[in-house]
Amino acid sequence: MITQESIENLKNQLDIVEVISHYIEVKKVGATYKACCPFHQEKTPSFVINANKGYYHCFGCGVGGDSIQFVMEYEKISYKESLEKLAQIYNISLTYAQTYQPKEDNKILDFMNEYYQLQLNAEAKSYIQKRGITESIRNLFEIGYAPNNYEIMGYLQKHSISLPEALNLGILGVDDENGVKHYYARLAQRIIFPIRSPQNKIVGFGGRTLGNHQAKYINSPQTKLFNKSQLLYGYPQAKENIYKKGEIIITEGYLDVIMLHQAGFNNAVATLGTALTKEHLPLIAKGNPKVIIAYDGDSAGIIAAFKAAMLLSLAHKEGGVVIFDKGLDPADMVNNGEIKQLKDLFYAPISLVDFVFGEIIAKYDLKNPMQKDSCLKESLEFLHQLSLVLQEEYRIWLGQKLHLPLHLIPTKVHKNNIKPTSEILQSNEDYYTLVEKIIIKSVLEDMDLLEYVMNYLESSMFFSQREAYEKLLKKDLEDSQLIGILLDERIKTQNKEMLKRQMIMILYKHYNERRKILIKDSTLSLREKSFLLRKLQQYLENLKKGDLIVDESFNF
Repeated sequence: MITQESIENLKNQLDIVEVISHYIEVKKVGATYKACCPFHQEKTPSFVINANKGYYHCFGCGVGGDSIQFVMEYEKISYKESLEKLAQIYNISLTYAQTYQPKEDNKILDFMNEYYQLQLNAEAKSYIQKRGITESIRNLFEIGYAPNNYEIMGYLQKHSISLPEALNLGILGVDDENGVKHYYARLAQRIIFPIRSPQNKIVGFGGRTLGNHQAKYINSPQTKLFNKSQLLYGYPQAKENIYKKGEIIITEGYLDVIMLHQAGFNNAVATLGTALTKEHLPLIAKGNPKVIIAYDGDSAGIIAAFKAAMLLSLAHKEGGVVIFDKGLDPADMVNNGEIKQLKDLFYAPISLVDFVFGEIIAKYDLKNPMQKDSCLKESLEFLHQLSLVLQEEYRIWLGQKLHLPLHLIPTKVHKNNIKPTSEILQSNEDYYTLVEKIIIKSVLEDMDLLEYVMNYLESSMFFSQREAYEKLLKKDLEDSQLIGILLDERIKTQNKEMLKRQMIMILYKHYNERRKILIKDSTLSLREKSFLLRKLQQYLENLKKGDLIVDESFNF
C-alpha cells in the first residue's frame, strides 16, 4: 500500500497539462488549455484543463478530475497503478507500507542499456566509425551492441534477472515447444539504440543487424512501457532545442537523427519504423513548433511523406516537407559533408498543403478529361477539410493548376462551425443557475467563504446546483461537477461583498416561492397565515434593501 505522504508528494510534482499532453493533443486557449475529449466523440473541443488548479473537465460529457484520475480513466487502470505509472514517468519514488514493492521495470532496462554499451566490439566500433558517428554523439545517444543470444542469456541468469519480466519488457522473446518455454534474446548481434520516453526514461531498444538477420532494423515489441505510435526517437535530446527554435525535424531513422544532431540540427527526431499517426500529434504539438518532414525520395518515403503532410495539415500544423533524392538520406549527407545543402533544404521546404496537392495532381493525367475530373474530386475532398481561409487561398491555386474556372472549385463551410438557433438559445444558462454557480465557484476559490455561505444558504435553496452545493458542504472537492464549475471561465468569482448580492438573490427567490406556497396553504388559520405573510413580506423587503439576516421562523 502506498503511503498518503508519498501520494501527496507525487501530486505536488505533477503538471496536469504535461500529463494529459502525453496522451492527447492539447492547445492553449487564453489562460487554460483545450482538447477534444478522449472519453466521448466530439468535433468541437469542450475538454478544458486548468494548469494552475490541476484539474480537467469536459463540458460535453461531464468527466473531470486530476492527473491521477485522467490516467486511470484513459489507461483503464486502478488508482494504485495510475500512481505507479506517473511516479515512473516523473522519476519520483513512492513509499510503501508493509513490505510491498513494485516491479522496477526501468531499472532492468537501464541495466541492459549499460550492458549493451559495454559490449561494443571491434566490428561494432568499425560500423559506427564508417557511418561517421563521433564518440561524443555516440555517448549522447548511448549507442551499444548486443552480442549473441548465448552471451545475453548467460548474463541475465548470472545477475538473477527474472526471465518472465525481461519477456514482458521486450528484452526477450519466447518459443513454446510442447508446453516448454524457451527464452531467447530478441536483439542479438545488433547495434543497439536505446529508446527513451519524453520524460527521458528508457522504455525499449532498437537494433540494426550486423549479422545475417532478414530484418535490417527491429524495435522492441509493444509492452506496458513501449508504444511506438506515441514515441519519437531522440525526443529527450531534442526537446529543449525544439522549444528554442520553434521547429521540429521528423526523419525516418535512428542514424538520420544521430547524424543531424552531430551536424547541429539538434531539433531532429524520428518515428520508430511506423508512419506518423494521430497518436504522435500530442507530442509533436508541445511548444507548437513548425514541423519539417524529412523523408527519403523512394516511393515508400514519398507515400509516407504524403500521409504525414495530410495528417499535419488537417491538424492545423505549420511546416513543410523535404524529400531527399538520388538515394541519399540526412545521415548520408552529413557523412558526405553536405551541411550547407541540408541547411538550404530545411530552410525552404515545400509547404505541407502544397505538397499534398502536388502529390494528388501528380497521380493524374490532366490531359484526360476523366482523370482530370477524378483529380478535382480528390483535391476538393482535401480542400474542404481545411480552414475557410486556406480553402479560399488554394481554390485559386487549384484553378490555375487544373486550368479550371473558380466556380467549379467552391469552398465549403464546416458543419460544426454553424450552430442552429435552437442550440444557441439552449446554451444561454438560466439566470439563477449562473448565480448558484457563481456562489459555488467563489467558495471553491476561497474556502474561507464556506462558513459564511453556510450560515445563510441551505442546499434546499438551490435549484439546479443543489447536488453540487451538497458536495461542496461535504468538501468533496474532487467531484467532477465541482471541477466543472471551477474550470468554467464564464463563471466569474466574487469577493465577500459581491457574493452577498448573489446570496440575496438566492434567498429572495427561495422565500418568494415559500410565500406563494404559504398563500395556498389551507392548513393554517387566516390569522396565522396573515401573521406569517406579513413577517415574510417584511423579510423580503429587507432582502431588497441588501440586508442579509437569518430568520429561522421561515424554515417551514
